[in-house]
Amino acid sequence: MHSFSRIIAAFFLLNVFSFSAIAYAPQYSEEKQNATLRWKNGTIPVSVSSSLFKSNLNIKVGSDISGAVQRSLEVWEKAANIKFEELATEKQSVSPTGNLGDGVSLISIAQTPENLLLFSKDAETVAARTRVFFNKKGFITEADIILNPYQQFSTDGSIGTSDLQSTLTHEIGHLLGLEHSSVLASTMHESSGKNGIYNLPNYSSRTLAETDVAAIRAVYGVNPEQENCCGTISGKLTANSGKSLKNYLVWAEDFETGKVSGEGSINSEGYFVFEGMNPGKYRIYAQPAPEVKSLVAVEEVGNIEVFKGRTSVLNKKINASVADFELQYVGFNGQLSENSVLINGGKTFMIFVGGKNINFDSYQIGFNSPYLSAIPKSFAAHDFGENVSAISFELRVDSQIPPGEYSLYIESKSGQKSIIVGGLTVDDFANNWNTSDLNN
Repeated sequence: MHSFSRIIAAFFLLNVFSFSAIAYAPQYSEEKQNATLRWKNGTIPVSVSSSLFKSNLNIKVGSDISGAVQRSLEVWEKAANIKFEELATEKQSVSPTGNLGDGVSLISIAQTPENLLLFSKDAETVAARTRVFFNKKGFITEADIILNPYQQFSTDGSIGTSDLQSTLTHEIGHLLGLEHSSVLASTMHESSGKNGIYNLPNYSSRTLAETDVAAIRAVYGVNPEQENCCGTISGKLTANSGKSLKNYLVWAEDFETGKVSGEGSINSEGYFVFEGMNPGKYRIYAQPAPEVKSLVAVEEVGNIEVFKGRTSVLNKKINASVADFELQYVGFNGQLSENSVLINGGKTFMIFVGGKNINFDSYQIGFNSPYLSAIPKSFAAHDFGENVSAISFELRVDSQIPPGEYSLYIESKSGQKSIIVGGLTVDDFANNWNTSDLNN
């Protein structure tokens, strides 16, 4: 499912931006266990309903519908050992829940009773749903993607619409068996902005984050055309008390660039694993998952090197120290949200961050990448309402920064950190709302 995230505007801009963001969550035909679902083998047939091409108010006139479908399939094919067969169909409706579907993996936007029922409780907050059918062995047998017939889509960035290609790229990840990502800038993050959030088109989810690529490689293997890939990181984290850590997120950032490159969660016994990783050196971090209510500081677990065809192991005891602050939101153009901010190399941008108990007198902004820095004396406090404290600062982006997803954090005087994983994304799409151009 693709759904809208929470958007908070500063009081002085409260009426300027009113566009929400969209949320996603896959729907399964029956109760799913913890095991990853996948298609068994061969080419995956995907049938595109005629409803996408009929004249309707849900897709803006002139949109490149065929191109959006094709590119959203191709981006996954390039990432892993996957092949799709794109078909045309007159079928309109999602298969009913139950053990068996009709065998047709459908993409539709038809306003049929079955499709409308999918969005009866969240017509304004969800852009699409994917219903996945699978057998007892965990093999996917069908997956139907239904675009919300109550929403409007486009391919040209029209304000207030959802980007069709971004939405389809996310939902195809679910069709392939992927769950949501905790990395804000990833295609598989649970929420995404409509066009107009930050006064920008939402094109970034058209391209896969490194964490998306690693996740799909872990399920289907590497694209045969790619060489020198891949390795695995595994390990176990425990608290210094000896107890296993639960409801923790773990992620890897490239040692040289700081790009977020892999992610996972800790199981009930404290183990984690990242598969599909490019060879190289990484820093490993851990912090509680969003559903954990207590405030716990981010922990830098350690450094590790990945080699092709090998598993590198990192076991560590961590402090799990309690903090009295939390970084929750990142933003731009006077807004805070749970959506990443698009930035470009060689420019500066005014970035907002917000959360609990944050002020620029007691905390400093930091990055795990040498290509990012906060400009001194650019910090300012902002009023985003009760229970949200916010800071803005001018971000300097080095012209040599590689495309990818980058984290930012706040650090207290005692050295505790709270981090937004992948809160910034560097892509080929332009953000022309920069404050200065470093190349001039």
